Parts: sequence; structure tokens; C-alpha cells
Amino acid sequence: MSLSQLRHRLTRFALLPLAVVTLSLAGCESDEPAAPESHTPESAKLFVNDVDVSADLLLAAGAMTTVEVRFYDAHGDQITGIEDHHYAGLVFTPTALATAVGQVDAHFFLDVTAQAAAGTGTVMVGYGHDVDADELAFGPFPVTVEIP
Repeated sequence: MSLSQLRHRLTRFALLPLAVVTLSLAGCESDEPAAPESHTPESAKLFVNDVDVSADLLLAAGAMTTVEVRFYDAHGDQITGIEDHHYAGLVFTPTALATAVGQVDAHFFLDVTAQAAAGTGTVMVGYGHDVDADELAFGPFPVTVEIP
């Protein structure tokens, strides 16, 4: 191998770490602090009072319930440390089943108000960099509104 060929190979390898760092930072806005290694979720779960309700979100008719959305990576590990620059959203079907309003200082907590009558439907979880949370979607998750 000539000196020129060796120099070319070394230059390629020297630039590889720079390319990896550049690609890892390209996923989010430049003003975001360093995020966990993988902060793009592969799945989501719903929680009420720290209890996983993803299998069936039960809501009391006419009442408000705070629902927390937790996001998970491809390995099933919860992704933390991203709440300041990412948002969760909930979209119910039928739309009259319930409404969700995100909390101002806790982007993954939503105040959900159920319709006044009993019923069933589904909810989709949204994820994104703004309050629309429309970059990724997870679900549908079953929802039941019960008369207490």
C-alpha cells in the first residue's frame, strides 16, 4: 500500500466520527439540549395514577381524568428527558367520546374529559416537536366511558 493510499484511508476513518455525530444531532432542533441516545419512540403506553391503562382506558362519564403518555424505544425502554421539547396528543374516535387538553408544563400529561354518556371507542397517541404532536402516531388504544 502506498503512502497516498494509506493517507486516503486514514482521512476517511478520521471523518467517520464527525459524520456519526452530525447524523445523531440532525433529528431535532438545534436549540434542544442533548437528548438520550434514541429519543424517537417506537411505541407508547397510557397511564392513570401510575397504572398502565393501555389495554383499556376507563373514563368516568362527564369527569376529567389526567392521562400520562409514556414513550418507549425499540428495546422497550421508556424514553425520558425529552418532555421539554416534545409533546403528546390524544385523538379520540368517535371524536365526541372525549377531549384532551395538554398541560402547559408537563407535555406528556393530558387532562381528558369524557362525554356525559357511556360509550366505547379508541384513542390514538400523537408525538411531535410542537403542540400538534402529529409527527408520529401510536395505537389505537381501546377506551370505555362508564357511568360511575
